[in-house]
Amino acid sequence: MEYKIKDFCNMLNIGNSKFYRLKNILDNSIPEQNRTEYYYYTNNNKFFVTEKGLSWFKDNLSNFSNLNNKSSSNNNSNDITLYQNQIIDIYKKRIEYLENENKRLLDIISLKEQKEIAKDVKIFKNSDSLSFWDKFFHKLKK
Repeated sequence: MEYKIKDFCNMLNIGNSKFYRLKNILDNSIPEQNRTEYYYYTNNNKFFVTEKGLSWFKDNLSNFSNLNNKSSSNNNSNDITLYQNQIIDIYKKRIEYLENENKRLLDIISLKEQKEIAKDVKIFKNSDSLSFWDKFFHKLKK
């Protein structure tokens, strides 16, 4: 008995695209001269599947579903790990930048503090040569 694609897909509960993907697998797995045992085209290019083709499709339908699920889960896990690695690299670069910026700002702050301490030391050094009233007025100005 021969089956049209529409009837064949309804019988196996698959879509046309899945049928053609399975047909491609079949085409790659058997030589071209043996394909007429599984399916054939009529003179007016109508496609029919034979009984042997039906049994092959039934046998390989579950294998095809398992392959699809495995490959999609592998692709998803590969995509996830790539995305995670990109995020980790971005965060590493950001942390390095922030550490360098923190060092730079701490150096600026310490330099300003050193300048202020140097001013205070100059005032104390000069206070020995100043008179009592000069020291007094100097303290009032502050």
